This record gives sequence, C-alpha cells and structure tokens, in this order.
Amino acid sequence: MEVNVNNKMLSIPDGYTISMLLQHIQFSKSVAIFINGRQLLMREYDHYPLNEGDKIKIIRLLGGG
Repeated sequence: MEVNVNNKMLSIPDGYTISMLLQHIQFSKSVAIFINGRQLLMREYDHYPLNEGDKIKIIRLLGGG
C-alpha cells in the first residue's frame, strides 16, 4: 500500500501501524505524528493502523537550552 510520509510516497505492507512505520524508516518514537491532519498520542502508535493514501507528517522533537 502507498502512504505519503513528509511529502514522499512510501510503499509499506498492509496492516502496518505507526510503530512499525517508525521502525521501518529508523525514527524513534520520540516524534510528533499527524495522520491526515490529526495528531496522534504516543500511546496510539502501537495500535493505529495505516490506510492506503494516508498523509503522515512526522516532526522530530528538538531540545536545547
């Protein structure tokens, strides 16, 4: 299935969750995720199923001081 991740098309297997996607693209879970404009909570990452054509925005959190 095809999904849009940060404006790039990515082919992933059916049944992928956000956690699986993050592992696939080698991102940690310490990111903000938006699916079709809706922000997900981190506790949803393991169970939220991705669908064909989803628009996924991943924002890495930066710290500093």
